[in-house]
Formats: sequence, C-alpha cells, structure tokens
Amino acid sequence: MDTVLQLLVESLFLGTFYAFMSLGFSLTWGVLNIINLAYGSYIILGAYLAYTLHIYLGLDPVLSLPLSFTGGFLLGLFFQRFLMNRVMNLEPFMVLILTFGLDIFIANALNLIFRADIRSIDVPYAERSHLLGPLIITEVKALVFVLSLILTALVYLLLHRTWTGRAIRAVALDREGARTVGVSPEKIFLITSGIGTGIALASGNLYGVLQGFTPFDGGMLTVKAFLVSIVGGLGRVESAVAGGLFLGVLEVFTGFYLGEGWKFFASLIVMFLFLILRPRGLLGGKYYGET
Repeated sequence: MDTVLQLLVESLFLGTFYAFMSLGFSLTWGVLNIINLAYGSYIILGAYLAYTLHIYLGLDPVLSLPLSFTGGFLLGLFFQRFLMNRVMNLEPFMVLILTFGLDIFIANALNLIFRADIRSIDVPYAERSHLLGPLIITEVKALVFVLSLILTALVYLLLHRTWTGRAIRAVALDREGARTVGVSPEKIFLITSGIGTGIALASGNLYGVLQGFTPFDGGMLTVKAFLVSIVGGLGRVESAVAGGLFLGVLEVFTGFYLGEGWKFFASLIVMFLFLILRPRGLLGGKYYGET
C-alpha cells in the first residue's frame, strides 16, 4: 500500500509539470490551428538558457523563470510574424514541414553550441529529500510541483479574468465573429504565439532541474505535449491538467511495474485509443474556446 501511495505522489508531481509544459502547445493548437512540431525543442532551448544563466551568472533556475518566459514571448512573436503567418493560410502540411524544419534547426544549433553531452542544472536542493510518514518527498520535485501549480493558475487567470484572455478565447471560437466586435485575430495570433512559446521556455527551466537533457530531447517532449492535448482535450486549462495527470500516472506506474522501456509504447497506445474512441479528450469541447 505504501508503494502505491508513493507512486501516486510521484504521478501527481510529474503530471502537474506535464500539464504546465503542455499548456503552450495546446494554446497554439487551439487558437492558431497549428500543431507545432518544434515545441519540444523550445522547451530544451529554455533548459539550455536556464543552464547558461546558472553556470555563468549563478542564477537559480527558479529566479530565471521570468527571463525565460520573456525571451520565449519575444521569440514567439518573431516566429509568428516572420514565419508562421506566411504558411497559416496554406495547406496544414506546410505548417508541419515548417515547424519540423524549425525543430531540426534548433536542435542542431544547440548541438553546435553545447555539443551532445548530457547537461544538468545542479542546484543545491536537487538531492535533498524528506520523510513524510511513509512517503519520500524529493525537494526538487516538490518545488517543481508547486511552481507548476502556480504558473498554471496564472495562465488560467490570464485566459478567464483579463480582456486579452477573453479575446484569445473569442478568436479560438469564432475568428470572424471576434473581428466584428473589434478584436484583431492577427494581433491575437501574435500574442498567443508569444505566450505559448514563453510557457515552453519557462517549462524548460523546470525540466532542467528535474533531469539531464541533450539538444535532441525535444522530439520526445513534443510527443508528450501532443498526448496531453489529445487525452485532456483542447477546451480548457483544466483539460491540460487532466491530460497531464493522466500521463503522469501512466508513465510512473508503467515504468515501475513493466519497466522504463514500456512507457513510450504505452503512451502511444493510449493516444491512438483516445483518437479513435474520444477525439475530444476527457474535458475538451468541440472547439477550443467552448466552455
């Protein structure tokens, strides 16, 4: 029983991180109708940014979160303005080709700068753990859990309590309808791309303290973000939370009982089943902005 309880706590910690990590992917997919195959490389880019700031400036990854988000926001604006806008009205396959090429470019640029060695952000609290009854609570995982909760809540408040958030949801639901009430979809596309990329780079800070990383880890993270969006649905922030927790439970229990090598296979099987049996996901609406 203690083992199951420990696995559930680990699932909660990991799933909450996956929920926050996938929010940017779900947001850009739902609003811009873009499946961004470079999303995982954005996360790795954020991890290397946090790593560089930690090595050369001694800045803790938690403290560099605002810098990562700001850098990601500006990068998202640039990509949307000069790249995505040129292909959004073309065939969806063109968007996939562009983002796939962007993924290859970022991964190889990072490899050129940092090489393919496994890097990690060595913070003092990385190895500390505490006993809580029968549970072993790792300090760094608990910190990532709390930060993921806070940041996810901030995204929820942005989407539901601000004019910008309501405009994003309006454009997601009906672009032309939003235009008739004075909302510019083009400006919202820029803002959404900026927020989504900012979330990706910020989640890279958290990913970097959880485990080691290389320039070519982005593909796996993109698959995980895709799975969270498929399982949870595109309708709400709550959908990402549901999908993230589901993936956390799936990975932790599969890894413990069947072995680490089965986690990816199990994730793919679950994704295919959801696509066939419930394409909206657990909590998703028919449209992204539907509540």
